[in-house]
Amino acid sequence: MAKKVDFDEMVNRRGSDSVKHNNLIEKFGTEDIIPMWVADMDFKSPKEIVDALKKRVDEGYFGYTYNQKEIYDAIYKWQKERYGWSIKKGSITLGNGVVNSLAFVLQALTNEKDEIIIQTPVYHPFARVIKENGRKVSANSLVFKSGKYEVDFKDLQKRAKSAKALILCNPQNPTGKVFSKDELLKIAKICMDNDLLIISDEIHGDFVYSGKKHIPAASLSKKISKITVTLNAPSKSFNIAGFMTSYIICENKKLEAVIKNHIKKFELADNNIFGTLAMRVAYEKCGYWMDEVVSYLEKNRDYAVEFISDEIPLVEVVKPEATYLLWIDFRKMGLSVNELEKFLIQKAKLGLNNGIIFGKEGSGFARLNFGVRLEVLKEALNSLKKAVNDFIV
Repeated sequence: MAKKVDFDEMVNRRGSDSVKHNNLIEKFGTEDIIPMWVADMDFKSPKEIVDALKKRVDEGYFGYTYNQKEIYDAIYKWQKERYGWSIKKGSITLGNGVVNSLAFVLQALTNEKDEIIIQTPVYHPFARVIKENGRKVSANSLVFKSGKYEVDFKDLQKRAKSAKALILCNPQNPTGKVFSKDELLKIAKICMDNDLLIISDEIHGDFVYSGKKHIPAASLSKKISKITVTLNAPSKSFNIAGFMTSYIICENKKLEAVIKNHIKKFELADNNIFGTLAMRVAYEKCGYWMDEVVSYLEKNRDYAVEFISDEIPLVEVVKPEATYLLWIDFRKMGLSVNELEKFLIQKAKLGLNNGIIFGKEGSGFARLNFGVRLEVLKEALNSLKKAVNDFIV
């Protein structure tokens, strides 16, 4: 079947109010870099979304709106057709972003000073939201073994005895790990045995590559769904993060009621008129786009992994099973956290995420966003190769 989308189209996002492209001096101290940090792809959103938004703008009125049944139906259908998850009707609460929703769920279902488990290295807002809401971070560090990350179940079992909840990043950011069914069942059993809530961030679930499959944690069984709150959004998948539209799935009616009542306290029941439209159109009409972008990204991933392995032997890379994020190991260079950051900015001319922000286990690593045109990726990797070669000399 012929491809419908040209992901090699030149797109200039400078001057577009993009955090990734226009906040470089504040973030890196210079604009003379290739920005490959925040998880924001450099591809235009699907035409169907753009056309729908244009039509809404042309109407010329943007008053109060309501969450139509069709929005929820689109989410149900997407999860069912893509992942075989038949979500119980009435279990979805729309939100204003996954991180916002995480904060509300923690506030609603846990108490101050409760221990919350995260599996580091992991998406850095997790720890921040836990701390800023008066909870305590309990780090169940993933084990880096033979180029892959594994769950330390013995340590998880120990931490579960005194914790209140586990925040699961499924698929995992920044490592690109896809949790297997066996791993998810083991994690869930530990949580059920210790009366732990699972808060599962599955925002990268649509980006899973050949040979792997995304499994929503709550889809494994009714018992597991009773202790699981799933956070998701179409924002990463269709590059519409600026609309701040997300959703919470909770099939436990008691927990769901607590979450909804808590959110009502902040008068956040209404959603963005454009965001909900974009989400509906994305899930209803843009499945083909999702398939094509994943195919393009998988080729980018394979190119990057092969290039680094063959051309930059001093640097190692974790081959991601999901996401469009590359977790790169620079530890053989023997640089401190600050030295690595300066090297990447000043020598490699790259704007990456310093691994330390994802937890102490990320020291010596950096995260690269390969959701870009292949030509940009090639330019970045060649720049990195030159910088490393000059470092060796």
